[in-house]
Amino acid sequence: MAPLPDLSLFRLQPRLRPHLRAGLPALVAVALMLVWAIQNGGFDASTWYWGALVLLATFTAVFAGVFRGRLRLSRASAIAVGLFAAYVAWSYLSMLWAQYPGIALDGSNRALLYLLIFALLTALPWTKETVLGALLLFAGGVGVVGVVLMVRLASGANVAALFFGGRLVAPTGYINSTAALFTMDALVCIVLASRRRLPGPVRGLLVAFAAVSLQLATIVQSRGWLFTLPIIALVAIIVVPDRLRVAGAAVIPVLAALIPVRRLLHVYQSGPSDPLRALAIHAARPALAISIGAFVLGTLLAWADSLYRGRGLGRTQRRVVGTALALIGVAGVLAGGLVVSKGDPFGFISRQWHGFAHAEAVYGSSHFTDVGSGRYDYWRVALHAFEHHPIGGLGQDNFGDYYLTMRRTGEEPSWTHSLELRLLAHTGIVGFLLFGGFLVFALKAAARARRNGDADTRLLTGALLLPLIVWLIHGSLDWFWEVPALTAPALGFLGAAGGLGTALQAAPAAAPSAVGAPAAQAAAPGGGEGRRRRRVPAPVAFAAGIITLACLTVVLAFPYLSAHEVQVASRADAANPTAALSDLRLAAKLNPLSSDPGRLAGAIALRNGRWTLALRQFRNSLSAEPGGWFSWLGAGLAESALGEPEQAHRDFVVAKRINARQPAIQDALQRVFSKTPLTSDEAFKLLVLLQ
Repeated sequence: MAPLPDLSLFRLQPRLRPHLRAGLPALVAVALMLVWAIQNGGFDASTWYWGALVLLATFTAVFAGVFRGRLRLSRASAIAVGLFAAYVAWSYLSMLWAQYPGIALDGSNRALLYLLIFALLTALPWTKETVLGALLLFAGGVGVVGVVLMVRLASGANVAALFFGGRLVAPTGYINSTAALFTMDALVCIVLASRRRLPGPVRGLLVAFAAVSLQLATIVQSRGWLFTLPIIALVAIIVVPDRLRVAGAAVIPVLAALIPVRRLLHVYQSGPSDPLRALAIHAARPALAISIGAFVLGTLLAWADSLYRGRGLGRTQRRVVGTALALIGVAGVLAGGLVVSKGDPFGFISRQWHGFAHAEAVYGSSHFTDVGSGRYDYWRVALHAFEHHPIGGLGQDNFGDYYLTMRRTGEEPSWTHSLELRLLAHTGIVGFLLFGGFLVFALKAAARARRNGDADTRLLTGALLLPLIVWLIHGSLDWFWEVPALTAPALGFLGAAGGLGTALQAAPAAAPSAVGAPAAQAAAPGGGEGRRRRRVPAPVAFAAGIITLACLTVVLAFPYLSAHEVQVASRADAANPTAALSDLRLAAKLNPLSSDPGRLAGAIALRNGRWTLALRQFRNSLSAEPGGWFSWLGAGLAESALGEPEQAHRDFVVAKRINARQPAIQDALQRVFSKTPLTSDEAFKLLVLLQ
């Protein structure tokens, strides 16, 4: 008789269990960040909604099931979670005074998504190994995306799909968020590459990823990125420990981005004589070769660093080396500034400020030298909204239609383009204080890991905070809250930093390497605050999890299913309009507060000559969003086609009152009583949509 197999081979080793308790949920969270990064930044509702449901299921399993009794929160982390939850609750409450509750519901659900990822990563029993694994997965994943993009540019394969206006828009679908994503990746890669314990090839690969990310961020040519990068770099170097090693690790990636900078910037100047494909190849091939060289050099230096066993540098030597690196950094910044400003930095700054304040568009040899922005006007209207709605704001995400009625530009932004003004305009002073308090206590929790941990822990904590630094500083000038590919790593890794600090406090004093050890160890003498904590009783944890899951699933699932049906209908529009209209009827039933199903169904019906159906659908959309100028225009076009010019005229007047700069509305009003009123086909060709 054959012997039975040794089942012990399939049992988890005790040493692996603490790592898996945090590692598996963290894997889910980081995987979602990477999926969002390549799926239009996760901006589309049909993308982030299902991600929120996945996070909800993961959080419920962690809280009420598999990891029961091992969840610990420090006082600061608990307050941070509570304040964030209060902000989300206030956001949902804003549906009561929002002009468009359906839009406020979607915005509140997005805020709930960020609360879930923060709370999940805060509550996990982190170890240094699992934190390192999560950071490597994020940095490596975004780095691979960057390498694939650079290879596509170097090969010239379908390059036009990656750009908008001569500027790289892939993978997030928005120019400035792409720059921010690759900046996050470059900073995290640089800090991890300075970690001596990592294998040489891994450190070399991180250096190469950082080089590619900085090169791609340069191709993007985001002026917000250019102006905030020095501040981001300064704050980052303050946050991370062992600044000399980190600065040394940054030298190769920075040089790798500066060497081909002229070619990278020249891509923006594509035209008939120099097509985009040729300029992209001309820039990407040397950049890719330089990045390969950065990998080789970074690997060799990492091996040399790991083999060196001599005494560390003395204070004087560190000052000399630090001064040299600082001078190299300053020289690099000055060189880049001179290249961008064409030798006139003060004139460049003066022109940029004048263009910002007056929104005058003046184009230069690169987008960095272009002048003109609508942000001044966005911020003016946002402050006006806060002034007139100081307590609760306009309601979550209700800025877009409000701006149209007060704008001085021809643009139609949906967002304030500033995190701080977003909080004030959307949720008032209450929302601003709740979210600001959340950040304060979350950072206080993260400071514990940096203060109490060993050198390795402090380095990892600094790396965890880098996405937040980019998100906060660059996001003060842009709309990053709405991009899960940026907000999720910023707030998620902030939560992980606080969770690591909690694990440090709970770990036995005699075994500092046991960060994230099981609760049984944390209860041992010397376990600090963790030994006074009691486990949540199983029935209570289970009941709380089930109730929370049921309530939040209802809030998230139906809007997600509705958004999914809208997406399916938009894809089926041209091929099968009847099926698309059927999908949109279902979408409207799943989320009666949303104006999207009615608006899209009305447009499909117009294109197919079904005037009565189009009118009914546009009216349904207007019942959810009375300020939707497109639905007023569509309703007027349907009325005109049905032989009701008077009613059509009234609809067009309302549309013009909301959006007077829209050419289609102006033409419709001029021709509504003529023998040749504007048709829907002509109107769609005249539409100008600016975001």
